[in-house]
Amino acid sequence: MGQATFRLDDEVEEWIENRLVAGQAKSVWYRYAVESTIQVDPILDELYEKYQYEERQELIESAVRKEVDRRKRD
Repeated sequence: MGQATFRLDDEVEEWIENRLVAGQAKSVWYRYAVESTIQVDPILDELYEKYQYEERQELIESAVRKEVDRRKRD
């Protein structure tokens, strides 16, 4: 099983910690983030090159916002 090491801004680290329930390891959130990306990236490959991270992120944010707004209306 792979194991990654990387640095994050303190602000990002704090945000992730605030998303967790007491006693939950940060690795749970990292795994969720990676698994979500693995599901979405093949779809985004239809529109963007693999290195176009900002464009991919903008589309994901826009699509999720639209869907959340739609579900709140329903």
